[in-house]
Amino acid sequence: MSRLGAACTSAIALAALASVSSAQPAAADAISDFYSGKTVTVTCPTPAGASFDLYTRMLSDHIGKHIPGNPSTIVQYRGGAGGAIAAGYMHNVAPKDGTEIALILSPMVLTPILRDVKWDAAKFNWLGSMTPRPSVVSVWHTAPAKTLAEAKVKENIMGATNKNGEPYWLPAVMNAFIGTKFKIVQGYQGGADMNLAMEKGETHGRMNYWSGFTSVKADWIRDKKIIQLIQYGPKIKELPDVPSLRDLVKPGVERQIVEFIETAENVGIGVYAPPGAPADRVAALRKAFAAVLRDPALLANAEKRRLEIEPVSGEDIQSVVAKAAATPKPVLDKFRQVLGL
Repeated sequence: MSRLGAACTSAIALAALASVSSAQPAAADAISDFYSGKTVTVTCPTPAGASFDLYTRMLSDHIGKHIPGNPSTIVQYRGGAGGAIAAGYMHNVAPKDGTEIALILSPMVLTPILRDVKWDAAKFNWLGSMTPRPSVVSVWHTAPAKTLAEAKVKENIMGATNKNGEPYWLPAVMNAFIGTKFKIVQGYQGGADMNLAMEKGETHGRMNYWSGFTSVKADWIRDKKIIQLIQYGPKIKELPDVPSLRDLVKPGVERQIVEFIETAENVGIGVYAPPGAPADRVAALRKAFAAVLRDPALLANAEKRRLEIEPVSGEDIQSVVAKAAATPKPVLDKFRQVLGL
C-alpha cells in the first residue's frame, strides 16, 4: 500500500474511532439528562414490616447515586395477593420510561406459567437479583407436630396468602408427595401477618425464606421458638441436619416439580423494570444495580440488618425464567392438580 493509501486508511480509522468515542459520552449524557431531577420509584411487593421491606428500602437508599443523573428515590408499597398486585401493576400500569423498578415475590415468576394472569415475567426487563433465597418450612415450638415424622400423623395449621405463592405450594406439595397432614389456611396479607399468627397460636407454621427469619425474627432462631422441618433451594449452611425436599420426593415428575418451585429460590430478591422500558435506560439501570451491590455503604447496611447479598446478573435471571417457562406440560399439569388449580 502507498504512503498516501496508508495515510487515508489511518485517517478513516481515526475518524471512525472519534465518532464512536463522541457517541458514547453523548449516549451517557442523554441518560444523565433524563434522570437528572427525576425520582425513581422502587416498588415493594409486600406490606411494610417483612424482610422484603428491608431489602426494598436498602436498595432505594443506595441505588440513586449509581444511576446517571443521580435521581432521588422513593419506596412504594403494593403488597397483597402473594405479590400478584405488584407484578400486575408493573406489567400493565407502571410508567415504561425507566423511572419505576420493583422487587418481585419470586413465585410470581412461576404463576404466569401455571395460570392465566395479567403479567408475564419473561417480558420483564430483569436487572438482576440481590441474592438467591433458600427457604424452609417451619413450625412453632408448641405445634402439635414438631418433626417431619409427626407431621405425617398429626395436623398442623399452616398460614398462606393464597394459591399464588409458596406458603401455599410447599405444604400442598408435602401433603401430596411425602404424606404430611398440613391444613392450609389462606387469607394472610404477607409475612408479617403470618408471623403474628404463629405467635398468637392461630397457626402452627409457615413456609418462609431463611433470610426472612434471620433478618426479621433472629430471636426466634436463637431462642428455638421455630423448628425447621425441611429446606429447599440452595443449601442452607446453618441447617446441615435439616433434610432437603428434593431428596424426600421420588425421582421423575415429583422431583421436576420441586425443581420448578426452586426457580423462585434461585431468582430470590429479583429486581426488574417493566416491559417496554427503553433499552438504553434498562442497560443503565442494570449497570447501576450491579454497582450498588458492590457499594460498601449498602454492604455495611446489609450486614447490620443480617441480609444476604449474593448478586446474580440480569442476564442470568432472564435465563432462569426462560428455563422455567420450558418445563414440560405433564409436569405442570401434575403441579396444577396438586394445587387444585
